[in-house]
Amino acid sequence: MKKLLSSCLLVLFILGVSSCKKDYPRDIPKWLKNKIKELKKETRRKKGCGLGLCASIEEFSDGSNIFYLWITGTAEPAGIIIFDYDGNFQCQQSNYDSGSCGEITELETYYFTRHIWEETNY
Repeated sequence: MKKLLSSCLLVLFILGVSSCKKDYPRDIPKWLKNKIKELKKETRRKKGCGLGLCASIEEFSDGSNIFYLWITGTAEPAGIIIFDYDGNFQCQQSNYDSGSCGEITELETYYFTRHIWEETNY
């Protein structure tokens, strides 16, 4: 009986821990976590990426500053939105590899740090 109870508790623990797993890094800013939650709701509402173009969020850094690049997944020419680390909108444009964007200057000095989130088809 003790063994059965222990096994059940172990299974419940494993299920509890795995249910808390997020599909994005834990160390991102709170505003970005909220943005991802909104985007996930929208994805569920439209039942996937829509038009085959999936949205994603990437992190870029120059070693001291960070910005987040949101590829909106739309076919529009300006389908990229850039936010600074604090969540302030910087610009919306069609490319992100040169020039400036709001208060972020010299985009070409920034490098890809990590993939934060990607929309998926259900």
